[in-house]
Amino acid sequence: MQSIRNSFKVLGLVSVLAFATSTALLAEAPMITTANAMVRASKKVTPEFPMAAKQLHISGSQEVQVTVSKTGDVTDAKVLRGNAMFSSSSTTAAKQWKFAPLVKDGEPSEFSAILVFNYGL
Repeated sequence: MQSIRNSFKVLGLVSVLAFATSTALLAEAPMITTANAMVRASKKVTPEFPMAAKQLHISGSQEVQVTVSKTGDVTDAKVLRGNAMFSSSSTTAAKQWKFAPLVKDGEPSEFSAILVFNYGL
């Protein structure tokens, strides 16, 4: 009987966590395409090529997801893909970008997009 009660407690906890996660996902800023973000970009900052990557002759690209506020400022930047050597440069640059706000129902709205930074030698 005790194991059945524990199973129901675990099931209840999982249900609460699933609901909280789905609610949080609904509250996230809508994702727009990279192309749409590039059109909206009013200030683009090129990341610095890390010295260690230059010395080791490492090149590549990095995808960074940005969250943009209602005023067009980047409020968050996180690396999705790419060599970790470029992470600091990519996020530092991405946080300096500026965008025209997304208008939804006649009001400025937050949005998310993926920026791609290429590091070539």
